[in-house]
Amino acid sequence: MEEGFGPSDSQLMEETARGDREAFASLIGRHQRLVLSIAARYLGDRDEAEDAAQEVFIRLWHGARRYRPSSALEAYLRTLTVNFCLDMKRKRRFVLLSGEEDRPGPSNPQGDALREERRGAIDRALQLLPPAQRMAVVLFHMEGLNIGEVARLMETSPKAVESLLSRARAALRERLDGYLR
Repeated sequence: MEEGFGPSDSQLMEETARGDREAFASLIGRHQRLVLSIAARYLGDRDEAEDAAQEVFIRLWHGARRYRPSSALEAYLRTLTVNFCLDMKRKRRFVLLSGEEDRPGPSNPQGDALREERRGAIDRALQLLPPAQRMAVVLFHMEGLNIGEVARLMETSPKAVESLLSRARAALRERLDGYLR
């Protein structure tokens, strides 16, 4: 919401921390589109994205007392959403690999298996990155933000973001060497 129109996110979070459901509903209204968009890109499924968004907002409600407005709520929600979606994908992969869930057979089993294996390797490699590098990669490459926007959300300089991305790419290249050949 534009500055000067209604309470700020910080004010709404303070009211939410005191149990104000209307303030919380206002936060959801402001940020639901962002959270859904991130979740949909990560999970690739609208229903799962809606479930993830619901869980992210439940976590925001329960964590409202611990929230400190040292960074924009938008940045906090991006981080919360990305981390939750990565956890969801890990759990889903575990269920699929353990055979606990039946899925219809893919049309091209070999190609689908290779793509899934590659995606899994990329997800694992991303998880091994330090949090700041992972966040920079996600915001820049997956969310499509420019360096300036990433710097603003991460509360750092554009040069620092470029450095994080450079180190992350080098680490990912090293970890994914077998998949890049």
